[in-house]
Amino acid sequence: MMEKPKSLSRDESVKMKEKYYQELEELHEQYDTFLHDLKHTMRAIAALAGEGANDEIINLIDGLRVSLSRIEQNIICSHKILNALFTERKSYADEKEVILEFDITEPLYLQDIEDMDLCTLVGNVLDNAIEAEEQAAEPEGILFSMRMSREGHHIIIQVENSYSEKNSENQDKNTETGRIGAKHGIGMRSVRKIVKKYGGMIDEAKEDGRFRIKMILPVQSGWGS
Repeated sequence: MMEKPKSLSRDESVKMKEKYYQELEELHEQYDTFLHDLKHTMRAIAALAGEGANDEIINLIDGLRVSLSRIEQNIICSHKILNALFTERKSYADEKEVILEFDITEPLYLQDIEDMDLCTLVGNVLDNAIEAEEQAAEPEGILFSMRMSREGHHIIIQVENSYSEKNSENQDKNTETGRIGAKHGIGMRSVRKIVKKYGGMIDEAKEDGRFRIKMILPVQSGWGS
C-alpha cells in the first residue's frame, strides 16, 4: 500500500526552497571553477601546440569535455528552483531506469507564479509520469517541455509519457477507494487546483499508449507591448 503523502508545512516549504537554491549555487561554483581552470588549460594547450605535442593536446581537450559534460548535465534551465527540481527528478528517474528528457525553451517569464506553486505543479506531473512510465508495458520515455506562447502572454507546460490501459483503469479505481494510486490522484488534484488558481487551462489526452497533459498559465511577460 502506498503511503498517503503528507502536505508540506510552511517551514518544510521554506527548507525545500533553500535546498534548491543551495544546490544551484554549488552548480554555479563548479562552473566558475571550470572557467577559471580553463584559462590555465588554454595556456598549456598553446604551449604544447608550439612544440607539436598533439597527443597531449588531445588529452587536455578530452579532459575539458568530461568536466564540462558533468556540469551541463545539471543545467537544464536558468530558473534556479526549477533547475534544482529538474535535476533531482532526473536523478530519481535514472535510478528507476526511466528515460526523462527535457525540452525547455527560454526565456521563461515565471515571476507571476509563486515558487512553491511552480514546484508543486511541476513536481506532481513529473512524479505521475515517472510512476506511469514504470508501470507501462512498453515504456518509451518521458518528454517534459516548457515554453512561452507565441504572443508571450502564457506559459505552456506539457508532459508526455507511456501508460498501460489496464494499469490506468486500475489506478483510477484504486484512487477512488484510497488504495494504490492514491498518491497519483492527490497529486493531480493539487495540479488542477494550482492551474485554476492562476486562471489557466489544463488538457489531458490518451492515444496509442501515450498520455499527454498540457497546462497553459497566463503570465505577464511584456512581449508584444
